[in-house]
Amino acid sequence: MSWSYRGKQIESEDDLPKDKKYIGFIYLITQKSNGKKYIGRKLLHKPKYVTVNKKKKKVMVQSDWLTYYSSSPIITEHVEQHGTDDFVREILVFVSTKGNMVYCEELALYMVGALENPDLWLNENIRAKVYRNWCKVDEVSILREELKKIS
Repeated sequence: MSWSYRGKQIESEDDLPKDKKYIGFIYLITQKSNGKKYIGRKLLHKPKYVTVNKKKKKVMVQSDWLTYYSSSPIITEHVEQHGTDDFVREILVFVSTKGNMVYCEELALYMVGALENPDLWLNENIRAKVYRNWCKVDEVSILREELKKIS
């Protein structure tokens, strides 16, 4: 099961938007069998350390975002036991900085009331420290519009 973004299937890095250099995204996973949803964030690349001339060097490699389902123990356990067919994965917004990714995830969770409604949401916590200068208004606006569609 691939990711979808605005109705388009995302199956590789070639399918990502090219208008900006994005570092990650905010996603929505919906469990088909019970309608419950989960909002999370995922980086597109992660650091890997390699040895070059007897020195450790940090290089960025693609993360597991193509096959990723969540850090949520509930979703992870369900995927391990029943496979991935019970889930729909949607990218809500691509983000260009780590700070904005943290902000957007928290904003989304607060806007939908994820902790207030366990009958609809699988999220179990919200935790981060966010600074004003991390907020990228254009990306946040896109997220707000996408959240209006699911609330």
